[in-house]
This record gives sequence, structure tokens and C-alpha cells, in this order.
Amino acid sequence: MRKTLLIAALFLSGCVLGRAAELQGVVVDWNCVKPMVKDGREKTLRNNRNCSLMHNYRRSAYGIITVDKKFYRLDDQNNDHVLQLLQGTPDKDDLKVIVTGDIAGDAIKVATMSLL
Repeated sequence: MRKTLLIAALFLSGCVLGRAAELQGVVVDWNCVKPMVKDGREKTLRNNRNCSLMHNYRRSAYGIITVDKKFYRLDDQNNDHVLQLLQGTPDKDDLKVIVTGDIAGDAIKVATMSLL
């Protein structure tokens, strides 16, 4: 009985610290995530050209917005990977990716990232 309770406690503590996930979403400038979720990507891009990645896609931080309007900051170690993906796409404001990793709050520690 004790062993079962110990195993259950370890499992639950692992779930609280971080949960593994696979997310699909669009890469955006982290500084523009909240207005995009609130007002929509198209409206934000139209009203604030600084949010567009088309002319300057090198940003200090990136995030992704999912279809259900959740947003996550990508860990800084993956900025180079995001830059490589952005370099290879003609529509940088619509870069759809699949990200797997551990979620902690509104951040995701990326294990893998690929084009959708």
C-alpha cells in the first residue's frame, strides 16, 4: 500500500512541475502576443507594423499562438531554430509549427519544433 501511494505521489508531483505537450500554432513576436490574442492577428498586424515578421524577423523572443488562442513563450535556446525556419518561408507572418516540450505556466521548453 505504501509503495502504491509513493508511486502515485511521484507521478502527481511530476504533473505539477511541468507537463509534456504537443502544440500547433503560429510563430509570433512575443511582445505582440497579447494584442494578437485580444484583437486578432490580422488586425494587430494591420495596426502595428512592428509586430510583422515580414521585414524584420529577428526578435529577442518568440511565442506561438494556438488555434484556441492560448499563447506560450518559446525558450531562448530555440531562437536560432526559429530564425532558420523563418528564413526559409516566404510568409513569415504565417509560420505554422508543431512544438513538443514541457509547459510551465505560459512558457514551453522546446524539445522539438518542425513546420506544420
